[in-house]
Amino acid sequence: MRKATLIFVLLITVIFVGAVATSTVRGERIEIPGGVFYYQPAASVFGSEATWVNPAALARYRVLGFQFMADYYDGNYAKSWGSVLSREALSIGYRTLHNPDGDNYKEYILAGSVPVGRQLSFGASYRYFTDGPGIYDNRHFWNLGLLYQPDKRFSWAAVFSNLNRGKIDGVRTETEQRYSFAYRPLKDEITLAVDMFLSTKTRLSNADFVYQVEVTPLKGLYLNALIDDDRNFEIGVRANLLQYFVGSRRQSDSDGNHKGSTVFFGATSSRQPSIIEPKAKRLSVSLAGRPSENPPRPIIGKKQTSFLTTLLSIYRAAEDPYVGEMVLALDRLALGFGQAQELREAVKFFRGKGKAVTCHISYPNNIAYYIGSACDRILIPPVSQLNLVGLRAELTFYGGTLEKIGVRADLLRIGDYKSGAEPYTQTAASEENRQQVNRLLDDLFDQFVSGIAEGRAITIDSVKKLIDNGPFTSAQALEYGLVDGLSYRDELNSGVLTKMPEISLRKYVSDTVINDIWGVKPAIAVVVAEGDVAFDGEGVIPFEAESDVTPRKMAGAFTRTRKDQTIKGIIFRINSPGGFALAGEDVYREVERAADDKPMVVSMANVAASGGYYIAMPAKYLFANPASITGSIGIYGGKADLSGLYEKIGMGKELFVRGRFAGMLTTMRPFTPEEREKYFSSMNAMYQHFLELVSDNRNMSVDSVDNLSRGRVWTGREALGNGLVDRAGGIKQAIDFTAERVGLKDYRIEILPDKRPFIILPGISVLGDISRLLGLGGARASEPGEDPSILATEGILARLPFDIEIE
Repeated sequence: MRKATLIFVLLITVIFVGAVATSTVRGERIEIPGGVFYYQPAASVFGSEATWVNPAALARYRVLGFQFMADYYDGNYAKSWGSVLSREALSIGYRTLHNPDGDNYKEYILAGSVPVGRQLSFGASYRYFTDGPGIYDNRHFWNLGLLYQPDKRFSWAAVFSNLNRGKIDGVRTETEQRYSFAYRPLKDEITLAVDMFLSTKTRLSNADFVYQVEVTPLKGLYLNALIDDDRNFEIGVRANLLQYFVGSRRQSDSDGNHKGSTVFFGATSSRQPSIIEPKAKRLSVSLAGRPSENPPRPIIGKKQTSFLTTLLSIYRAAEDPYVGEMVLALDRLALGFGQAQELREAVKFFRGKGKAVTCHISYPNNIAYYIGSACDRILIPPVSQLNLVGLRAELTFYGGTLEKIGVRADLLRIGDYKSGAEPYTQTAASEENRQQVNRLLDDLFDQFVSGIAEGRAITIDSVKKLIDNGPFTSAQALEYGLVDGLSYRDELNSGVLTKMPEISLRKYVSDTVINDIWGVKPAIAVVVAEGDVAFDGEGVIPFEAESDVTPRKMAGAFTRTRKDQTIKGIIFRINSPGGFALAGEDVYREVERAADDKPMVVSMANVAASGGYYIAMPAKYLFANPASITGSIGIYGGKADLSGLYEKIGMGKELFVRGRFAGMLTTMRPFTPEEREKYFSSMNAMYQHFLELVSDNRNMSVDSVDNLSRGRVWTGREALGNGLVDRAGGIKQAIDFTAERVGLKDYRIEILPDKRPFIILPGISVLGDISRLLGLGGARASEPGEDPSILATEGILARLPFDIEIE
């Protein structure tokens, strides 16, 4: 990170030049009392110790941590003692310091840190002494720390204490400066560090040095030793015990005489590298409603777990030796079919590692049962209904309704199968539309039945017969072998599941092992496009999270992927039926720029059709689940003729124009033949552009693309066969493919756009509607199952004509 490096070098240079300058007037140097705090280098400190050593290092320790320390000195225990509490880069500490010549005195400390990029962090602390001897009587100190870790081997730091330079006898004291360098020649097994101390207006030749080495012979065991210029030395040990730790440091002079010792113990909210192995736990995963691919993460308010995080956590748990089994609780689930297949694959992978999965379905519907069929056993409540009834498709047509109120949808389309205009112009589906819906239902039903048959180890014909006899009461479902038991969710732990500790998914996500690793892991970015493709809103709706795919949002995400050098590959995760064609073109351009810069793979979730397929084109490889809905290459658009409505309600309107086609999109009348031809020519140009775009990016002839287009919709399984996608698989397979392609084995996943609103309040839809009424925001994003109203827009649409859900 060049900017971070430049900032750090400039700061250190300016301060260092001031430090070695000479002066005829010097103030007194104030050393912070050592007391119970044991020594740590400023460049390699990790943990709550950073509170008093280098507050900038707190940015790397973003967990809840507690530590208690006590000393042994001159045959006495705990004459001096202290404690520190850290959380999310903030820390508070307290010390009682023994004074052999008088009363004990106290110190209070408050510290915090802010990262600047991924390699540089700044920190500050405030220390206050009460009732101390001499210069420590009601004395306060302001301190500043910097930490720069450019890679896994090097770390640099600087700490400046007593920046306020309080006066003693009318003369200002000096700022204490500490410059630190640490090096790891063998990964993180050995750490070598040197710290240099000097005061402002002190010559460099008068600096004091401390040298330390720390060795990690076993996971979770740390041995360290240090020596200073006066040959005083210190040896110590720390042992991590799961989330707890204990340790001791002994200080001696140059002759080996004992000067004092510090013992300490503490705990963290996350696991650490430990000398003892943790007990196996059961992972509890609860899914309800419609999990978002990339939910907002407000600074204030409840944070949802994204579907991707849930999915990857199950794969991680499968490889985790400390996760023994899993319980999957599904409650009123409304997951898309493509995502359901991804979840089933994760469950099958987990079981493939020899670990059992129990599925409890509170409200058993088709999609929940489909997922549950991949588990070892399925449990439902004793009083419920298993709605295993198969799939259905419902199409709604408003043509007759609109006619009754005097509204006529004057719409045009390109492609016999582009049926998006039909709901507004007709009272029944066209033959092409019926043919397409039935073909999709046949393929999806085949996948649905095959999955259940495989998971429950019964024949496909048996599954079809069972579906034809559904729904089932709980007793019938158990009798027919569709489920393995009847139980309420709260009864599982008391008699059904194996007796072992249980960890929730939310806790497991945050329960990552905290390691003192320098530098930044390389990343694979997952850029999520979820929702309708729309234009950027004219304003921001307070307290409401955006849910559309807009050019501005995508530009921000892809700009981040290009500028962040730690991001080595991109997964473009699409869950969109498309939307406005020109907005899709703007998004396409951002995707194209990013794909030219770094390797990109598309992962299709439930749907990536029409405009959702359009924006996928720049990627070299396209992954789709067998049930993903894609294709729908076609265009429709037009306007609403409201002249009949105006007449019915007695509304008078007059039109004045300057320009041949200025009144083309008025709602006062239908298109004239000339206007219709003009509008259609624009649509046709957009369609031809769409065909050529697919042709160029998929290495197919325009005629071949046209034969697959004209509004036709395909499942992912069909699209793999006709060349519209390259690979069958979900987001995990796309990530693995990308990691192998760019040569990464150890990496992190970064989900973009980074949705970080300040706060999202409950009842947000009402607040959003009020905001729009006051003119503070744009149009509301359509919910699943809704089509963006062509009657309220003048744009050309490239959108899937319907939404498909498995209930």
